[in-house]
Amino acid sequence: MSARSSGPFPDLALPGLDGGGGPLAAAWRDAVALVLIGHGDCSTTRLALPFLERIHRRRTRGTALLVLQDEAAAARVLQAELGLSVPIRLEPSPYPLAAALRIEAVPTLLQVGRDGRIERVSEGFDRQALEAFAERLGAAGPLFEPSDRAPAFRPG
Repeated sequence: MSARSSGPFPDLALPGLDGGGGPLAAAWRDAVALVLIGHGDCSTTRLALPFLERIHRRRTRGTALLVLQDEAAAARVLQAELGLSVPIRLEPSPYPLAAALRIEAVPTLLQVGRDGRIERVSEGFDRQALEAFAERLGAAGPLFEPSDRAPAFRPG
């Protein structure tokens, strides 16, 4: 795995799609978080986003957050196309969060514990990892339905 898989999650400030923003850790202070870092033009990111949205809507604890490496206009189009309600932050080039986490592929999903430390990392689309993330956030299942036709794994 190329992304940093342990240690504290970088507390960088990234703008929100809604114009807000601020330090990332403030988005989930004292709660478990699932953070997906991706790009709207990446087909694997687009595959993962509906499942991040399901986790976000079904969770009973913690929070889910999407960090897009896109301009605001492109992120708004993606949000509308996929009906996303998950909070979105924007990571402008040169991608300081990705650099701090040593991310080489998107999507990368990170589970951050209540203490702000990275507990788990998954790169690409991985059904088993998404199920584990959903369970950690108390999302009622099943996360995947037969009609989803989602592969077991797709690299980013």
